[in-house]
Amino acid sequence: MGLLAVPQPYDFERSLDRFTFWGVDRANVWYEGGLHRVVDGREVRITPAEGGVEVEPFDEAIAPVVRKLLGLEFDLPPFFAFAQRDPVLADAVRLLPGFRPPLAPDPFEALVSSSASESPSSMPSRSRPASVSRVRRSKS
Repeated sequence: MGLLAVPQPYDFERSLDRFTFWGVDRANVWYEGGLHRVVDGREVRITPAEGGVEVEPFDEAIAPVVRKLLGLEFDLPPFFAFAQRDPVLADAVRLLPGFRPPLAPDPFEALVSSSASESPSSMPSRSRPASVSRVRRSKS
């Protein structure tokens, strides 16, 4: 287990709410207060911790995937400064303190996820969990 520091303020549950709000995501599973994902053939559990997140297991293969997933590549202070000049964005920043947008760590996964969830009323959005499962199996 290792601690991955996250720039503060950071709200773990607010930032990762999309993995519970939109239903089951088979690539990133929210279970018992933590986010689970398979990285390099191993199940990884990410949970909140003081100053960041606990990652188990944690090593040099897992760290970059978790950093990407949690959106740690974003340099948010310049965005916050810009947002203060726009009434809509300023409200969003004020209403969502600690939010850091998560990302799909793999471009192909992002493409499948985006196209499958484009319209909630369309057939592809209902087939996203099956698509992700098939992609994961084919990569194994």
